[in-house]
Amino acid sequence: MIRGMTVTIIGRTQSGLDPGGDPIWTETEERVDGVLIQDGTQANGTASTSPEGISVDRTIHMPRSWPYHSLRGSRIRLPDGVEYTVIGDPLPYDGGLAPTRWNLTVQLHDERG
Repeated sequence: MIRGMTVTIIGRTQSGLDPGGDPIWTETEERVDGVLIQDGTQANGTASTSPEGISVDRTIHMPRSWPYHSLRGSRIRLPDGVEYTVIGDPLPYDGGLAPTRWNLTVQLHDERG
């Protein structure tokens, strides 16, 4: 049987406005169990200003049991402690098919160095 791992979604919610009318954001953390983590592409940086840099892409698959909400602008912390940026605003699979326990594919990206 396939079992997922626990990840942490790091998001933000608007908690008010500053005196100039700009939003004030509060960071939130949400743990999700049963997430499948798929390795992705890795590349060495090519910029002369960052010769030791790397780019890493990963993909995770969220379980149907997770109550969906937008992940736009969120980060995901994987079990190894590395935080990745969510690419875009992924939506759950639709169409009534339920062949697996997972229904949302989320692409992640990180650059280091």
